[in-house]
Amino acid sequence: AYSGQASNQAGVQLHREKFGNLFCIAAIAADRPEKMERARNAGTRIAIDGCEDHCCKIVLEKAGLPVDVHVAATDLGIEKKPETPRIAEDSARIADEVKRSLTV
Repeated sequence: AYSGQASNQAGVQLHREKFGNLFCIAAIAADRPEKMERARNAGTRIAIDGCEDHCCKIVLEKAGLPVDVHVAATDLGIEKKPETPRIAEDSARIADEVKRSLTV
């Protein structure tokens, strides 16, 4: 859905701005050893979800990887399927919320 795409773009933006590294959540769910080790060694784990199902957060927690910062796009009022998508603005809002949460 759109909110997931905006969330992914926010993650890419945060990575480019050196706020962290991107991880393949499917690799965590698949219990890939090299990915699990990197995720275990992360200083701060940030889960960015597209919607209220919180799949990213749940996958991390089921893998025994506590989440330090969690942001869901729909909690910010970003719709899963908006009539007028504004991905640049919406992904920036998500990234800003992550940054705000990191400084709290």
